[in-house]
Amino acid sequence: MQIHKDNRSLSPHLYVYKPQITSVVSIFHRITGSLLAIVFLCSSIIINLLGSFLSFNLFYFLFVILCFFWKIIYYLLIATVCFHSLNGIRHIMWDFGIGLDLSNLFITGCLVVSLALIFSCLIILL
Repeated sequence: MQIHKDNRSLSPHLYVYKPQITSVVSIFHRITGSLLAIVFLCSSIIINLLGSFLSFNLFYFLFVILCFFWKIIYYLLIATVCFHSLNGIRHIMWDFGIGLDLSNLFITGCLVVSLALIFSCLIILL
């Protein structure tokens, strides 16, 4: 029996699916986890590089020149930590079997995004 490749359907791709709050939050949870891991690993390397006085002067000079840029990175890092920790709490609730209904998934997804924005704004303003 010969299979005609013209009649076979292709496997679904990302452009076929509509973005849902659960998938978007899950993807951003993985992205923020990776970014936080990279930031914390790189911060320890930078702290080790600050051992000499000359390198400290270089980092201080870069910090003063690019102060606005560092503030934006700092605010994004705060938002990343807030979102990742709140979504981590959501995942822990799932591990205990709480909130696995379809309606609860949508509500908790919106709640995580809203609370992450509120908490990050409160931390920045304090």
